[in-house]
Amino acid sequence: MKTLYLHGSPDFYGSGKVLLEILRIPGNAEQAIVVFPHEGPLCEPIKKMGIAVHIINMGALRKKYFTPQGVIGRVFLWIAAIIKIRQLIKKEKIERLYINSLTIVIGPWLKTNRKMRLIWHLHEIVERPRVLTAFLGFLLRRADQRIAVSKAAQTHWQTLLAPLPVDLLYNGIDLELGLDASEQEVPGNPDLVIGMIGRIQERKGQSYLLRILDALRKDSNYNSSVRFKVLIAGDAYPGYEHLIGQLEQEILELGLQDQVRYIGYQEDMGALLSKLDLVVVPSTEPDSFPTVVLEAMKFSLPVLATRQGGCLEMIEENVSGFFIPLDNADASAKILANVLANKERLQEAGKKGRERVAALYSEGAFRTNWLRLVQS
Repeated sequence: MKTLYLHGSPDFYGSGKVLLEILRIPGNAEQAIVVFPHEGPLCEPIKKMGIAVHIINMGALRKKYFTPQGVIGRVFLWIAAIIKIRQLIKKEKIERLYINSLTIVIGPWLKTNRKMRLIWHLHEIVERPRVLTAFLGFLLRRADQRIAVSKAAQTHWQTLLAPLPVDLLYNGIDLELGLDASEQEVPGNPDLVIGMIGRIQERKGQSYLLRILDALRKDSNYNSSVRFKVLIAGDAYPGYEHLIGQLEQEILELGLQDQVRYIGYQEDMGALLSKLDLVVVPSTEPDSFPTVVLEAMKFSLPVLATRQGGCLEMIEENVSGFFIPLDNADASAKILANVLANKERLQEAGKKGRERVAALYSEGAFRTNWLRLVQS
């Protein structure tokens, strides 16, 4: 079935990697056309698969546009994008639409006939503002199929959309790709290296991580004999580059520059993960299914995450990883100190994580479940 795939940002983050995995399922590439809002790292590997990539500004809906002027500007972009994409649908005889992001909201207006199926893959949990949640719920009711990446996301949207069904499809990961990356030393030769990998944005929790590290340093009961470094990797959405400057300024203001390094976007994820002993996911809002958790488990790395969203399904507490509270830097600092105090415990948790990702979130399981849910 000839399918048009729409995605909100051509970058190698969680939902982008899922799109790439879907296109790699046998038979999908031959029937695929992809639309991105702009050029980016994800375009090239998709083109190498023989898939046509079109650049059309679809007016991705982000927080900075939640103003009267911003909404009006988005509406004009949506109208222009609908016209262009409907022309593409007619020319290419598209039979199915697949939207891989809730930031792309024009899906219901792209259907040119009743037989065309609209599939919406839900990678996000949107709780506020409530008017946005209600708007997205209105749109999702117009889809023919809704697929959530975790039980947390499924429950959130199912509650809003009942009695319409929301299917569950856990993301998968290639358990071998990238494992041959060579390990590189981190300057200063620390005992342990902690990594945080993700978009630079408020809800991902970079600032919360810095507050935890500041609280740990100020805790008089903390045994500072364990020397560790923290690497923060990732970039911001276009138009949000100022958040990177804010992050770097906060590192300086807290006096953490000798312990924390912001290293920007890392194209070679394997090379980065091979340096780490622990991955931190300090999201301050529900994160539906952070792919970085799977990547950490794949590399036998334990994960320390806030107690929220899909992490509660992905991590077996005190077995393959550890949890910290959502908004208590002092309590989180104590948990982090206990985790760092026992390197053997970290290594054992990493092994359990590898076993867990192999059993539940393999590439094969993802492909099988995709074929069952969508291709059928």
